[in-house]
Amino acid sequence: MSYDLISPPPLNPESQPFWDAAAKGTFLIRHCPACDQAHWYPRTICPLCHQADTEWRESPGTGTIYTWTHMRKSPRGPFALAYLELDEGPRVYVQFRPEDSENLEIGKRARIMFHPVKDGAPMMFAELI
Repeated sequence: MSYDLISPPPLNPESQPFWDAAAKGTFLIRHCPACDQAHWYPRTICPLCHQADTEWRESPGTGTIYTWTHMRKSPRGPFALAYLELDEGPRVYVQFRPEDSENLEIGKRARIMFHPVKDGAPMMFAELI
């Protein structure tokens, strides 16, 4: 799989701080001070307690593979997708780097990383650690 075949992520005002940090190699998640829980996908309103006062927090992006699958038929070639259960609690749906796709197992440790895709935009991937 070539990273150049992957389209850049769509941007919107709510997710722009995430992608700005991603361009610097930093992984951010949203945290709700009201219920003291981290959540994913980045959104302003907490999906757990519905408060609109969430904040961005830097995360190491480390976690455990909860489940995974291989997508074998794709115009850009085979790739692996997984739910990575972050150490902070939320599960992140993420594509693994091609180098790690054949070595995935439930329970293995991994981390979020960023790699440039088409047009040089950062895209979130996971790598085994």
